Amino acid sequence: MTDAALPVSPSDADRRAGFIAAASAYLIWGFLPLYLKLLSFADVREVLAQRILWCAPAALAAVFIMSGWRTGLRELAAAFRPKMFLTLVASAFFIFFNWGLYVWLVLQARVIESSLAYFLAPLVSVAVGVLFFKEKIRTPQIIALTLAFIGVIVQGIALGAPPWAALALCGTWSVYAVIRKRAAVPAATGLFVESIALAPVAVGLLMWTASDVPLAFNSSWSHLGLLALAGPVTAIPLMAFAFGARRVSFTALGLLQFLAPTLQFATGLAFGEPFTTLRAVSFALIWVGLIFFAWDTLRRANTQ
Repeated sequence: MTDAALPVSPSDADRRAGFIAAASAYLIWGFLPLYLKLLSFADVREVLAQRILWCAPAALAAVFIMSGWRTGLRELAAAFRPKMFLTLVASAFFIFFNWGLYVWLVLQARVIESSLAYFLAPLVSVAVGVLFFKEKIRTPQIIALTLAFIGVIVQGIALGAPPWAALALCGTWSVYAVIRKRAAVPAATGLFVESIALAPVAVGLLMWTASDVPLAFNSSWSHLGLLALAGPVTAIPLMAFAFGARRVSFTALGLLQFLAPTLQFATGLAFGEPFTTLRAVSFALIWVGLIFFAWDTLRRANTQ
């Protein structure tokens, strides 16, 4: 069943398909560090540039796969209208820094630190809702945010400095999410426009990289293939998430979002990254906060 034909109340089969799709998206995001580690042969700047450039055709294909030709063309035309295009240029700015910082952290063997950012993201979204959208904050959310704040302080003590990279990763993602929430375009369409907006930056990154080191995609077909895979690796989970988000409850999505950082965290441990007792205390505080967050989410869902 296509999105265009989706009924107002999804059937049980639609909900199951949606849950599988959304869970698959988070699984891919969770194991993304494994793919990025395969790109260690390339400079970080080239990896980021290639991801942007290959993302454009992958996202365009996703637009037509999900919406069909006629609807897809209408969506693209709407996305390129001046006001919407400028909004997506703004979101592209933040996703550019988010992608770049994430790739850099993974290739610097700091996957555990990157997972911290996405554990914090649901809690930051609560704070954003209170500050910018005048949403009411509940006691369990206050407890969760307080524990997360203490956890970040402990993480800073463990690292000898505040975890600026993780906080910046979380911050850029949160701002990106706020902008995209205001941009009423499908995920794949928005991603395509963002990729097009960032294409000149990507070309500039390739030129900058080439002035320092040989470009990796010229070295072998296997390297080119791995770099080109960045397009579908970015677009496919987004497409799966968009499919699933329309078919499962917000409660299910809210709980599934913890899957990706958990897998990233486990991946970092598997890579042998340092994990001291103090860092364990920091993550434990944040996880307890997330338990309060998840409990509150489930409690509210059961009372509605």
